[in-house]
Amino acid sequence: MITAYSGAELPQGDSPELVLAQATPKERTESIKLNSTEWKGPLDVDSYLAREDTLLQQRLTKKGLTCWILVDRREPEDARTIFSSCETYKKTAIVACGGKVEDASAHGVGSVYCRPEFRGKGYAKRMLQELSKKVDAWLAESDRRERPLFSILFSDIGKRFYAQFGWIPYSSSHFALPSISKEEYSSQVTMVTLPEVRELCAEDVQRCICSTDVVRKERELLRVASMHSPGSKVAITPDFNHFLWHWAREEFYSHKLYPDKDTPILKGAGNDDAKVYCAWNRNFGATPEENTLYILRWVYNEPTSPEETETTVKAMAAILRRAQLEAHEWNMANVEFWNPTSLLERAVALLDPSAEIVHREKSSIASLRWSGNPEENVEWLCNEKYAWC
Repeated sequence: MITAYSGAELPQGDSPELVLAQATPKERTESIKLNSTEWKGPLDVDSYLAREDTLLQQRLTKKGLTCWILVDRREPEDARTIFSSCETYKKTAIVACGGKVEDASAHGVGSVYCRPEFRGKGYAKRMLQELSKKVDAWLAESDRRERPLFSILFSDIGKRFYAQFGWIPYSSSHFALPSISKEEYSSQVTMVTLPEVRELCAEDVQRCICSTDVVRKERELLRVASMHSPGSKVAITPDFNHFLWHWAREEFYSHKLYPDKDTPILKGAGNDDAKVYCAWNRNFGATPEENTLYILRWVYNEPTSPEETETTVKAMAAILRRAQLEAHEWNMANVEFWNPTSLLERAVALLDPSAEIVHREKSSIASLRWSGNPEENVEWLCNEKYAWC
């Protein structure tokens, strides 16, 4: 293990000798070993390392991920004590203001970690202070197309800690529906007759959810929103690379945990008549109760009549019910989707009138740091699970 300090010699978080540095390959591996105690879930350490290496090779992260470590500037590379660590990765984004829409660059921040025996000395705080400076420097140094106008992270320690460094908490709510067996799926009674759904493979998701037309509609949504209220409207582009990253993660787990089971082929469901589609992934936790099928993204046209509204809501409910069945087949406890719209609330009510929206206060708190005018009111649209990495 890379460490040169005894507990009595540890510097304080405000020490001038501490710097935020890019990890060497060896130091990146060491940082993953350190945080494995927190995040490896059902995997052993070697499998967890292999998972991280697999994810590093995905198109979303292969060329844009950096592992950062807080270290003592006086120690040599590959022998530096890792006081705290995190990752940043590049994302593409859409930004609209005053009716003008443009493509932009953004950064995701993840894997923020400070080992338990080093906590209480301000290392995580110092690391994020230094990272904030780097993010602001990227804005000043990059050309217009590559400027990271904002960065996002998903906090598992509530809303206050990251806010002090500019990562402001945004809407973080979800519905959680229980999985259902084939028998329940066949016999389940709803208030209305639901339509048939079509199962989607990866190619279907790419065509129905990540097409140029879908992105164009999202850009128009941001443009219109920016004309009706002040401040920038932003969204993480729902490109196919995000979904490939999530699926690589689920497929790694499925191979490790269910070696006798086929690779999960179904990646979502839809209804062509209503033009409602969703993409999902299976998330394997440390216990079966933590296993969750997440709906990563919903795509549908906004209804323009009561008849279209009814058709859309029924299609959503039918898709959700199919997701509940898929969850059961993969030993998932729940189906979860983030920041539901009013149409999705109505769809859930058709399946379970007693279901209530969960407003998260501690885990997966969507947080955004705007690198432009700090006083600007920035609205984050299409804030769904696909953007989490």
